[in-house]
Amino acid sequence: MSLKTILLEGRVEDTYSKYIAAGDASPQIEKIYYDEIVPGSASINPNHKYLDWITKNWSPTDVEGDEITHNLKEILLAVSKFDTQNQRLKIKDLNQYKNIDQLFDTLQKLGQTARRTVEISDEVDRIYEDNRFVVVVPKTHKSSCYYGAGTKWCTASKDTDSHFSNYKSGGELYYIIDKTLPTSSPYYKVALNKKLAGLTEDFWDVQDKPITDTTKIMTIIQNKKMLEDIRNHFGVKFEERIKQEKELQAKRLSRNEEMRERERLRRIQQGIEAQQRRENDEWSLERPTSIGLAAHALREWLIEEGEWEGETKEEFRSAIEDLRSRMENDPDVIADPNGDQAQAYGEDLNNLEEDMENAESVYDIIPLYDYYGMYEFEYGGAEYAVGDDEAADEAATERTRSLIDDIGYEGFNPTFFEYYVDGDQVADYAEDWFWDDMSDSPEDYLDDDDRELTQHSTDEIEKINEEIGHLQEDLEELDSEVEREVAQDRIDELEELKDEIEMDDDSYEYTEEAKENYVERRKDEVKDDPVGFLRDFGMEESIKDFIDEDDFIEGVIESDGRGHTLSSYDGTENEILFDDEWYYIYRTN
Repeated sequence: MSLKTILLEGRVEDTYSKYIAAGDASPQIEKIYYDEIVPGSASINPNHKYLDWITKNWSPTDVEGDEITHNLKEILLAVSKFDTQNQRLKIKDLNQYKNIDQLFDTLQKLGQTARRTVEISDEVDRIYEDNRFVVVVPKTHKSSCYYGAGTKWCTASKDTDSHFSNYKSGGELYYIIDKTLPTSSPYYKVALNKKLAGLTEDFWDVQDKPITDTTKIMTIIQNKKMLEDIRNHFGVKFEERIKQEKELQAKRLSRNEEMRERERLRRIQQGIEAQQRRENDEWSLERPTSIGLAAHALREWLIEEGEWEGETKEEFRSAIEDLRSRMENDPDVIADPNGDQAQAYGEDLNNLEEDMENAESVYDIIPLYDYYGMYEFEYGGAEYAVGDDEAADEAATERTRSLIDDIGYEGFNPTFFEYYVDGDQVADYAEDWFWDDMSDSPEDYLDDDDRELTQHSTDEIEKINEEIGHLQEDLEELDSEVEREVAQDRIDELEELKDEIEMDDDSYEYTEEAKENYVERRKDEVKDDPVGFLRDFGMEESIKDFIDEDDFIEGVIESDGRGHTLSSYDGTENEILFDDEWYYIYRTN
């Protein structure tokens, strides 16, 4: 016995002598002391810190009758609260409280100061309230945010009312507010979601974590009146829909029975077909078929992984060796090798050898359906897809393609699928935009260096140059000074006219080459950042329309592996070499 145990027992006996024995206690009171007071004291403090005070203030009110009434329960509750709250009290030593009434008064004041008030608005229904709890049903998203303040409930999110609407359409929300717990407690507010589907209910703490261990909220679970009021409210509000749900549940049960019956018949048919395959030896390796080889590969893998449920050949070999050893060392067999004992051993060995031949039968594997081009089998309640490398690649591709059809690209990580936006496709889509914008106002997009004289202006200048050339030839032949002056004036006039044409902006147009170069530059920019372009132009919702599906599927498989795509059980790809061929195995159920 430890020293601590001796000291505790001494404290228990000293207290007994001081208050119980000294009062000439009856056997009933002694029993209450040892069976109720001592354990109650230990539950508050294992060292019996408060045992003396508890016993001193304990007062049986009827010691003559068969049943003794007393105030022990109230004392233990008060002392327990004192033990947890004494740091908030002015008097922190229990022994300074003269009696139980003084302690009660102090704790009552503490409770009053600690209790929060909860104002009830017109936007909620108050379902229940007592000194500790208030239960409200928010009727609007605004009230849900108000009474859910301080929590991480999605139904109290100010960003969107979609979660609140969804929960309300599928049942009812009850916010249970504890007016006494500090806001640091994860249970000072608890959301109860009562659902019509399945008539189930879920509790959530302030962190929006499901409360699966309801012992953490025993004060709620044990408040029968509160839960009764909640259920009555739910039952009245959804009376008709609850009736409908119960009818649906009955139908579900009926459907489940039908499904179980169909499954039973399916199993029978599978057994018949398996026996036929066994009798015909359809999967014989002497006459190999692709499905037979896949089944054999699966069998070998199951055995290697220890997933084969029946006895293995190795187990039978071991049993045969053990039996032969026992036979060889059996004195009766040694004495009479042809006797009854030897005959019995021989019969057992023959049975084991026969059973070994039938062990690990590939026909215990049941073929199911096509799994995206792979063979699918069932064994031991598990389902497996089996195929070679090519079949696995094709299956992973088709499975991913099917997944895209089901959930869309939106079901994948945006940063991932955006990587596979086809820049060339986006650029081709945007090309007409660039041409239209640039054609409407080319001066906004092109430089002066990108211009050239129009054909008309070029023709005009050529005519002018031609006339100037003729006049210059005439100058050399004219003898008259006056004629030469007239000719020179005309040349000067034409030169000025040519300058006017060359300086006139209307004489120029942007070259087709410049326009094409501009559009190509813009297309190259789009190719470099197609997603950014689509976002800039307000086309974020159209990003998925430009994804290269084949490249995306290939990227998904490369990133996650075929197992993640094909094995819905654990995302694992298994492999085994069988008959000089690698087979890949995925659990699918």
